[in-house]
Amino acid sequence: MPQGSIYMERKIEDAIRAWFKRGDMHPLLISGARRTGKTSVIEHVGQELAGRGLVKLDFQTDLETIERIFDGPTDDLNRITSRIAEYKRLALDPEHALLFFDEVQLSEKALNSLRFFADSPWRVIASGSLLGVTTKNRQLPFPSGVRQLEMHPMDFEEFLWAFGEKPMANAIREHARSCEPYVLHERALDLYHRFLVVGGMPKPLREWLETGSLDVVMDELAEIDATYTADMTDPENGISGISAKRIWDSLPKQLLRASTKKFKYADVVRGGRRSRLLEPLEWLEAAGIVTRNELTKDTRAPLSPYNDEEGSYFKVYVADTGVMFKKFGIAPSLFLDTALVAQLSSDFRGALAENFVMQSLRANSIKTFYWMPDEDSSRGEVDFIFQNDRAEVVPIEVKSARNVRARSLKHLMAEGSSPYAIRLSEQNFSRNTSEAGAELRALPLYAAFAIGE
Repeated sequence: MPQGSIYMERKIEDAIRAWFKRGDMHPLLISGARRTGKTSVIEHVGQELAGRGLVKLDFQTDLETIERIFDGPTDDLNRITSRIAEYKRLALDPEHALLFFDEVQLSEKALNSLRFFADSPWRVIASGSLLGVTTKNRQLPFPSGVRQLEMHPMDFEEFLWAFGEKPMANAIREHARSCEPYVLHERALDLYHRFLVVGGMPKPLREWLETGSLDVVMDELAEIDATYTADMTDPENGISGISAKRIWDSLPKQLLRASTKKFKYADVVRGGRRSRLLEPLEWLEAAGIVTRNELTKDTRAPLSPYNDEEGSYFKVYVADTGVMFKKFGIAPSLFLDTALVAQLSSDFRGALAENFVMQSLRANSIKTFYWMPDEDSSRGEVDFIFQNDRAEVVPIEVKSARNVRARSLKHLMAEGSSPYAIRLSEQNFSRNTSEAGAELRALPLYAAFAIGE
């Protein structure tokens, strides 16, 4: 296991480098949930690209002073950049400087100023957390003329990179294409199980790599949970913080159901109603800490959500599986002990696996749905379905153990025009073709990051 202070490579780095090197003069805004590592990535890549020209304004630690830089008209870039130079005690010139506005959502004027930096000589990169909710009640409009990228928790491929297992990550991609069995399957499965515990938030993973202590990891995950809870219960949010926390705390139970894991307002609080709980739920989604997966009944592209009168057919997943694991309150040592893990319910393992797959697909920017032929899930439910860029519909069935059945998957393939289906389980790679000619690609769960590539 790697030791010492480490920087963990992230996929978004290439997009930042591409923006910088093509000379795009539109500001770049990196958004995403808190604690996903936006600041460290921008600092790492920014120093690589601009060296000492990287000039950081940390709105989180010195907001009162930094906000004075943006007093007055936000389109007066000469005044703003002159004040930045004074604040940093530097001589700045646009040819060499890369301005970094960290947590820019904390200053409405600074966020608005990004629009005026577009097509100026100055290159600006900014990070923003809770942008989907902090801009809701702003007086100034969200800036136009800004390139935007969203950053997610690390996926399993990035997790492997952090372990020094980039050759394994590349091999998994190759096997996902060929469906040939992978000789290091058991080793990859072991790392997948560890990912379910640690998750993809950089700080817990870094602590584990440096200390080897899962107790420290659990402390870090508890701190992230507490940070999210403080955000959602902040009275200035304009939502019911109590309702938001109840939704947040209900998610493990919602995903533990043996039947459909459809989100149920009544599982949040007795007598829970959509009218009371929808706005807090939308806040959690806009904050990037949960992901909603809606029902579709379509079998051909374009896929669209099933709209019932109540708008109540969707599932909700936690954005990071490690954070969700902590919320279940299960000791990591129990889950990672092959002799003891059988004591845990298959529903628990299934909830973790399904949340992991949602996290993987979300990291690949794949728009997913789940599928049922009607409201009776006993007739068959497919966990995930998406359309690729060729307008082909691809269904995905998730099985948490090695014993797999794919009745509902075959049901959908028979009705639709899917070129193939994917079954994710703990089995090794394989490929099967039915008598009707339909192809079923069996991938290990750890290969979910290769879907859609």
